[in-house]
Amino acid sequence: GRRDEIDGAIQAWESDLERLRVALANAPEAVNARHHAGFVDLYREKEVVKSRWETIRGVYQPDAQAVRRFEEAFASMAAAWARAQPMLAEVLAGAAS
Repeated sequence: GRRDEIDGAIQAWESDLERLRVALANAPEAVNARHHAGFVDLYREKEVVKSRWETIRGVYQPDAQAVRRFEEAFASMAAAWARAQPMLAEVLAGAAS
């Protein structure tokens, strides 16, 4: 159950980040400039989570330190995602209009 939950969260983040990337690329320069660094940081956090998850996902008894590092990265990404909601709302709303 937890594996499916984590896979789903990572896939949702990837999908939304792709939509955000495209919207930023097509946004006015001022919007792109305002959110570029935040997007890059968020994308990097997602890549860390995904890489750490891939390290332990299929392992029968993963290393405890690797699990801890993944859990820290997952919590950090979840917090970063919550903080990024205003950016997502602004950029994706602009893309829809």
